[in-house]
Formats: sequence, C-alpha cells, structure tokens
Amino acid sequence: MYKKLGRKKKGIVMYLKLKKSIEESMKKQIFLLAFALLAVGTILPTCATTSCSPCATTCSTPCATSCDNLCTPEHGHTYLQVTPHFQAASPELVSDFNSNVLYNLEREDKHGAFEVVVFGGKSTKASQAAAYFLPCGHSSLTFDGRVTLAGSNLKTFARVLAESDARLISGITITSIGGEIGLGATATAIAVAGTVNGLTFIETDSATYQFDSNKDTSKILPWNFGITFAALFEPRGSAVSGAAVGSALVTSPAFLSTICPTLTYSHVGAGLALRYHFSDDKNGWWGLISTAVQNVRSNFCLNEDVTTEATAITAANFPAVDVVLPTTTLSPYGVVVTAGSNGDNTTAANANAFVTLGSVVASATPTGSINAAYIGSGFPNAADAAAVANATRASSATPPANVTEAFANELWNYGKVCGCQKITRLADIELSLGYQWMCGDCASTNWYLGVVIPTGNKPCATYIAPAVVGNGQHAGIMTGSCTEVMLSEESDYSAWYRIDACARYLFRNTQKRSFDLCGNEWSRYMMVWENETAYSAAITAMNAAVGTIPAYRTYEYGINVFTTDFYIKPQFQGRLNQAVYFQGEHFRAELGWNIFARQTDCVQLACDWTALPAFADSSYLGGVALNNNRTIYNDSQTTAVNVISTANRINAAATAFVPLDGITPLAATAYDDFAITQDEIEYNSVATPGAIVNTPYLTLGYAFESDYKPQLSVGGSYEFTTRNSALNQWLVWGKFELAF
Repeated sequence: MYKKLGRKKKGIVMYLKLKKSIEESMKKQIFLLAFALLAVGTILPTCATTSCSPCATTCSTPCATSCDNLCTPEHGHTYLQVTPHFQAASPELVSDFNSNVLYNLEREDKHGAFEVVVFGGKSTKASQAAAYFLPCGHSSLTFDGRVTLAGSNLKTFARVLAESDARLISGITITSIGGEIGLGATATAIAVAGTVNGLTFIETDSATYQFDSNKDTSKILPWNFGITFAALFEPRGSAVSGAAVGSALVTSPAFLSTICPTLTYSHVGAGLALRYHFSDDKNGWWGLISTAVQNVRSNFCLNEDVTTEATAITAANFPAVDVVLPTTTLSPYGVVVTAGSNGDNTTAANANAFVTLGSVVASATPTGSINAAYIGSGFPNAADAAAVANATRASSATPPANVTEAFANELWNYGKVCGCQKITRLADIELSLGYQWMCGDCASTNWYLGVVIPTGNKPCATYIAPAVVGNGQHAGIMTGSCTEVMLSEESDYSAWYRIDACARYLFRNTQKRSFDLCGNEWSRYMMVWENETAYSAAITAMNAAVGTIPAYRTYEYGINVFTTDFYIKPQFQGRLNQAVYFQGEHFRAELGWNIFARQTDCVQLACDWTALPAFADSSYLGGVALNNNRTIYNDSQTTAVNVISTANRINAAATAFVPLDGITPLAATAYDDFAITQDEIEYNSVATPGAIVNTPYLTLGYAFESDYKPQLSVGGSYEFTTRNSALNQWLVWGKFELAF
C-alpha cells in the first residue's frame, strides 16, 4: 500500500513539474513557431497560372494481361516529384536520434551527437503509379488503328452527292454519270455547277462521312507514334448508292497492341546527421547539418502485348497498282478512261478530303492507296528508311514496329521510355540553427530555422519518370521544432511522447517539362506540323509537282514541340512526426506516425511559347491538311476543316495542278485559325499535384555501455496515400549513433 502511495506521489510531482515547464517555456516556443509559419504563409506569392477544366474521366476497359484496372484520380501528368528521404522530421532521420540527443544533453551533459543511417526502399502499387502519367484515368491502353464506324449516323452516297457541289465533266453525259453513281438517268438528278479549265467535277467532302465514332479514351491511334499508317478513306472501295458511306471505304491498319504500364521507384542511401549544442547551459543555441548520398532508380515499363503485328509500309506490302476500271468512265482526275485499261493518272491513291466523281467506282479495289499516301511522303516508313541515309529526317529512321520501339524512338527528344533510369548523387544539404528553450528531466522543447542547399539533380524531360535525388534542385528555407514530454518513468524504463515538426518553402527554378493541351490529354504525343513555315513548304512542294498528287507528311512528333522551359515552384511542404519512445537500460523502441503534406506546384512559362504548331490531319492524301479537333483516340474526321483540298487536280493535259471550286493556297491568316497557342496549355499536366502522405513506422535499438553512448537501431516504415498523387513505398534502415 505504501509503495502505491509513493508511486502516486511521485506521479503528482512529475505532473506539477511538467505543468510548470510547459507554462514557462513551451508556450513561448509554440507561439514563435506559429508566428514563423504565419509569416511565411503571408508572404507566399500568388501563382498567376490558371488551369483548365479536367477531362471527363472514364475508366479503362479490361486489360489483356493480369494487371489491375482502375480509374485513377490523378492522370495525364508529365512529372511526379517523389517524396524525398532523410529530411528534417522524417522517421529515418529523427527516430531515436532526437530523443537520445535531448536525454544525453539533459542527463549526461553530452553536447554533441551524430548518426550514420543506411537506408533503402522501393515503391509499391506499380500500375497505379504508372497510371499517373496515362490519359483519363486508365491503367491500360490499347493501340488500335482501326476505326469504329459511326453506325446509324452514316450517310448514303446518294445523300452525300445530293449535299455536294455537283459538276459535270466535259464530254460525259448526264445519263452515264447518273448510272454510275446509282442516281438514275434523270438530268435533274445532278446539278451543273460550271467548269474550271474546261473540266467540271462532282466533289464530295469526306468530313460528312462520319467514319469514326470512337469515344473510348483508352483506344490510342498508333499512327501518332509513327507506327503503321492512319486509317484512310478509299472511295473506290465503296458500294452502290444505297450503301452507307464508311461501310467499305476505310483502309485500316492491322496493328493491335495493349500496354499495361508499371512504375517502380527504388533507392538506397547513406545519411549523416551532426548536431552540436553551443551553450554551456542546457538551454541555448545549437546547430545541425544533415545530408545523404543516394542511388535512385526509376523503372517505367510498358509491358506491351502485341496481338497483331504492324505491316511494314513497303512497295511489296502496298504496291502502287493502277485501278482497272470496269467500264468506260472517269479517272479520279476527271480524265475519260477506256474500260479495262489502267488509265492515265489512275494510281489507286485518292484523297479523302475531297472526292471526285471518278473515284466512286463500286468494283475497284484500293490496293495502292497506302503506297501513294505514305511512301516518299516524309512519314516514317520502312521503304523510305531503306532508301534514305539522312538520319535527320523522320522518314529515314527505321520506323517503330510496336509501342515499345516507339517510346524509345531516337527522334524523340523527350517523353521516352527506355529502360531503367538511375543516378547516384549527394542529396540536399540541410543546415539548421536552433534554440533549446527548455531541457528538463521530464520535458524538453526547441525551435529552429534552416536552409535547404540544393545539391541533388534537376529533373529533365527526356524520359518519363526520371530518377531524381533530393527536391529537384530547389533551394529553400525551413523552420521547425522538437518537443518531448515524459509519459511515465519506472526504475527500469521510461516512456516519452515526442512531436517533430518541419515546414519548408522551396523556391522556383527553371525546368524543361512536357505538357498537354486543355481538354486533350496525351495531345503531347500527337503528330503536328511544327510551324507555319514547315506547313507552307509542304504546300509549295505539292503545288509544284506535275503529273501526280504527291504526299507530304513531313510531320513532327508532338512530344518534341510540346516540351518547353517552365518556372517550377513547389511552394510549401510540411512534416509532422509523432512518436512514443520507450527507453530501458539497453533496449530502445520508437513507434510513430509521420504525415507529409505538399502544395501543388506553381507552374509558369519561363518564356513566351511561340512555336505555333498545328495538328496534322490524319488521312489527307497529300498530307497537307490541318485538324484542330483531333484527339489521341479519335481523328475527328467529322469536324475537321481542311483548308487545302486534294481537289487541286491535274488538268486534261496533265501538266499542272488546277485549284477547283474556289480552293486557293493557304493564306497566313488561315493557318492562324489552326495554330496552337500558349493559351491552350494545360498547366495541370505540368505540375506535380498536392499530396498528403501518411507513414507509420517502428524503430528498435540497443544502447551499449560506454561514455560515448553508442547505439545501434533498425527500423522500417510504409508510406501510403489515398490518391496516386504520391508513391506508396516501403523503407528500411539501420543506424549507428554516438554522443560526445
């Protein structure tokens, strides 16, 4: 009974001492910390960058492999800042160490302490991590060049022609025309609209064909990556007037492949922390320096499963065969052709932007359209790669046969996937100067100010998910505190509650990052005309050609254009670490919970983006067309506006192109209507979003008998978040401490 009363009395005394200590010192420290945080918060500059509305997210369709499928909340980003390790208030740095420092200072009069920590870890939930970079919340993507026909929205040929500007070709009777297209022999069935250079034509705009109704954002069109060709219209393959346009018009590539990407991020390192208390008194000034050498590996894998291999674009696979016409009729260029012959200028490669009457022959086979539309066009293809040695041209490089090869394309400057990225480097150095407000036998508290010296590497945009050590080479300032109170004390052990806090502000630097356009995720990977100069040069070359309709597809990969310099400012980051620490004669244990929070990057252009590219239209024969309604999953033929028409046909003498129906070469003002400007940049795709990361951890240690208070400890933690705005990852460490 007396023993119990003694323990009770002892507990009351400890409580009174603790209460007095808190009243005298802790309130002052907490007030100063709160004041500092408030002061930093009030001077934060406002990020002037605006962002666009998010896309309508749809979850992925079932994957061809066994990987998980989910609808991830964060998607379409181009960079992810991974939570750094061995920083102020992180478990691997402060566990055991902060408590031992205060204990040895108060009871052993040890003013100095240092620790060496070896640590390593790896990310988990690899599919979810990779989905952060994929469009519209998908964890798997299907690369399929085939189009999805528009079903009930398709129009018949009779309707298309009725809505078109109809013209007659000199020397051909209305009866023969009407019979050919199934409109009958009535003269009123077709209106005569005049002549150009002695020739009259019936023209139809394929934008009315509505051939692709795909709305599945996980279906990616592979031609944007230089894999095979885009689905082309071939009106020669159409049926009679009663058939729906699109039912036999489309020449689709056979390539079909599925990717289920994964991202694993691993790191090993050795950290050092050195703390020294300058004052002779237990209360007073102290300093701390910490840093770590780290090896970081980032491995983004596409995990491709090719169902149908791509057919190489060569003359052998796609011969340039003339169309054999069933009856005396018109060539695609308005020339009368004798039945059964390979008529003049009848090479089977017709445009789909505007179609002449002669191209609606029901029984003709579109065997040569890909040959004329792609070989020699400047688009990556096997035929040109074999013939041209100049590696600066896209057409001269060996075209990718699949998605894996496409993402490793040597002609891509950015956004690539090519094996494991790794780097070994000294992480950021943290210097702190603090003041110990109180160091008592049952409570301690201190406060500090510090700087972050950026010795890590700056991320580059060459590869998806680059390996980065530290904060991305951002300098910063920080403030924080450590407060510890005794929970209980017995003859053979004591228990403490400790809270470590650190808030930092990271300043901006300049980084090169890729970006998407508003409402168009993965537009960064779409084929573009690099600028008006490139576009106009293709038009000039096309109009200068004689006797043929050449194809000019000297497009640029979008990723090379949609990457530029940005000012990146991570802004506020903070850590709050709470732990219960058990200390026996030799045994040590710490059980804690760490919370890390960060703001969304503030992103601004470093300079005005004046590239002014424009999306290339997918299927125009000459390749010289624009389409600002295209997406990575739908070529949007139904809404494309082609400002230059393939109605620039060869005249009767086959000596030059003749613009028809008022079509004129592109004016500078017309290109401006299609040019992509910096106002369309989706800054959310550039920024690393804000995140809250929770980390439970456990450390176990053993203290040896020595004047230097040596201790060995091992520990482990697991970081997790409810969103995929940060990686989930485990970490283990071992540490050795000394006091002096």
